[in-house]
Amino acid sequence: MKKRYTIAVFMALATSAFAQITVDTTCIVPQYMEGKSGTNNDRVPFYFWGEISGLTPNATYRYYTSMDTLNSTSGSNGAGNPYFINMSSGTIRRTTNPSVAVAGGYDSLTANSSGAYAGWFGVESTGNGRYASGNLIHPQLQMNNGNGGTTVVTRLKFTSYMVTSLAMGITAAPNFCSAIYDSASTAIAPPKSIVFLYDNMASSGRPLSSGIVESEGLAQNTITQIAAFYRNNVDSFPQRWGSIMPNVNANGVQAVEYRDFATAAILVPGSINDNNGVWCSGANTVNPVNGTTGLYLDENFVLQGTMSFPSPVLTTFNVPFTANSNGSVGTQYTWDFGDGSPVNNTQNPLYAYSTPGTYTVTLTIQAPNCGISLTDTIVVILFTGTTELNAENTFTLSPNPSDGLFTFKTTAGGTKTISVVNLLGETVFASNTAAQQLELDLRGEARGVYFVNVVNEKGERTTAKMVVR
Repeated sequence: MKKRYTIAVFMALATSAFAQITVDTTCIVPQYMEGKSGTNNDRVPFYFWGEISGLTPNATYRYYTSMDTLNSTSGSNGAGNPYFINMSSGTIRRTTNPSVAVAGGYDSLTANSSGAYAGWFGVESTGNGRYASGNLIHPQLQMNNGNGGTTVVTRLKFTSYMVTSLAMGITAAPNFCSAIYDSASTAIAPPKSIVFLYDNMASSGRPLSSGIVESEGLAQNTITQIAAFYRNNVDSFPQRWGSIMPNVNANGVQAVEYRDFATAAILVPGSINDNNGVWCSGANTVNPVNGTTGLYLDENFVLQGTMSFPSPVLTTFNVPFTANSNGSVGTQYTWDFGDGSPVNNTQNPLYAYSTPGTYTVTLTIQAPNCGISLTDTIVVILFTGTTELNAENTFTLSPNPSDGLFTFKTTAGGTKTISVVNLLGETVFASNTAAQQLELDLRGEARGVYFVNVVNEKGERTTAKMVVR
């Protein structure tokens, strides 16, 4: 009887000691991961930050990671393929045969002098029933005794961090998700940075999902169980990351946050944000239904555009205005011609000015969630009844720009009327000549842009810009 009593006391003390190992409330665990029961060839790695207390100070524990249901049996080791992220060596490994007894089936973590540990963990879903679409599961660490043991002694479940398993699909329903990937800026996130996606601008609360910046050292493009978008568009592509997003998410993905591999600190300049889930690139993350087809977020997209039009132009003649940008389909173009007329919402409009003068033209380009404005000036010259711009009336000016002295040359014969006007439409030089070469002397004029107009005997006009510097 005495012997039995002694064993019972020992077991109670051991159980009490193991129960002291706890998961802190400062962990970062996403809300969703990919998963489905049965054949699962859409797997996407799941990463989270864990902080543990109550370990034996300075002890080294063997462990592996899995996912399990909240009310699993006390001896359940969960399911999943662990991703071993060794914070000391900086290496990342994957195994399909987890075990604390077999080399390669486990990794080690070492508690500090206070009996605490903090680091990154990872796991990949399998076809186990725990990963059935819609199931609620929790990260779990299987650990030995911290003293070289080869059996699982502690099953540490992250009970406060429920994760919903979602299957890839094109259905706008709660139990489905869609693939998303992108390229991180080298100025922000080096390889192995951990990515968290949020449904709010402030990156508050638990993230939607997670990923890691390539290349992290794993070769996954030949593993057929890994999702095709991840194998073909993410793995081994420098700076790429891949993850999932829930198909029911009215906010969309509004923030991409990068965290340091060594410390989990947010990398400067912090999150890359979007205020409505429809990004400047045109990527729409609101209630997505792209399923296994990866949506390229292009978070670093910068809207750029150009506008062009002739200047000077003549009154009453249609002027072609042209706009271009790298915006996605649906980008809007709005022109303000500067003369008080209503704005024009056509990308490449024609417009005729009725009054001579110098006008400020403004083009506004609006992409899904960003916009830019471009401005330039147009000079409008009064049309006097001659025909505009004829190829037979060509000429050259040299040098251009110059200090004010220009050489005019033409191969056209006949008498020509040559006039030079400034941006105010004032004539500063005029000549009526049959010469094919003529000096235009503007050295007495202010520096700036001028226009030379040449009208031949047929009334055909040609205009060119000249610059006095």
